[in-house]
Amino acid sequence: MKAVYWALPLATLGTCGGVVFLMLHLIAQGGGALPFDLRPMGYGVMDARIYLQHLSPAGMALYQGAFRLTDTLFAIFLALTLCLPLSGRGQVWFLPALAYGLCDLAENLAVARILPAGPEVEAQAVALASGFTEGKFVMAIVAIVLALFAALQLWRNR
Repeated sequence: MKAVYWALPLATLGTCGGVVFLMLHLIAQGGGALPFDLRPMGYGVMDARIYLQHLSPAGMALYQGAFRLTDTLFAIFLALTLCLPLSGRGQVWFLPALAYGLCDLAENLAVARILPAGPEVEAQAVALASGFTEGKFVMAIVAIVLALFAALQLWRNR
């Protein structure tokens, strides 16, 4: 079990580094605009259309390929890492971490559906993806606060 307590956070850090690296390339390929995954306040259909209009073909391929895979792995690893200190506290404590992971994975699927539409993307598809993006950030904050609190309690009780 100790191996999991070290390997999982290290895998999370590694994939986080990959996400950051690829995100910087997406920003450059999107004319300096933030990709959908980095918009905690969400985005509207006009924001999405403008971003998709400026996203280069190389940026589109990156978003749909390497970035999507790396971001999916990061969501899974982070959700599991956040659950580690919460696992012994009862069932409801890990729910925000689980909700974060599900929102992030759903966001990835929703964004994957709007990317091919390009600047003609429908408002309904954008609203769905944006809702998952906002939910991801809210649940991540709650889960991180709970995990830090639980980790502090575990450290104090050693």
